[in-house]
Amino acid sequence: MIMTATLSFLLLLVVAYLIARPYLVPETAPAASGDLEDDRARLTARLNDLDMEYSTGKLADEDYETERAARLAELDRTEQALDELADEADVVDDDDPLERLIAQRRQALAGPSCPTCGDPYDPDDHFCRSCGTDLSEVRSS
Repeated sequence: MIMTATLSFLLLLVVAYLIARPYLVPETAPAASGDLEDDRARLTARLNDLDMEYSTGKLADEDYETERAARLAELDRTEQALDELADEADVVDDDDPLERLIAQRRQALAGPSCPTCGDPYDPDDHFCRSCGTDLSEVRSS
């Protein structure tokens, strides 16, 4: 009888630990790029909904301003996190020859880029689509 009670109590402790463990140990894994992109889409949709509610008169001016500022700040934090992940992904390990080859291949596939703004352009373009730089001078040199 005592043995059964002791085993039942130990089983109860194990189950309680397994249930409480996610709350006791914080998750330290960095956010994935896909999760951040989902967050950005969700925040953008919430911001659009807020704008719609304000334009239809459902929100007061002061409520709209505070909510909009809070949502824009959250969207900005998400964008910064995405930029940090992109910067980490762009870092090339110069010691690894395979990484150097991959970086060279990516640069070759990207094609020519504007000398002023760095955006890629098509070989048929006469002007940069982003900044308007005359590309005929670039091709002649």
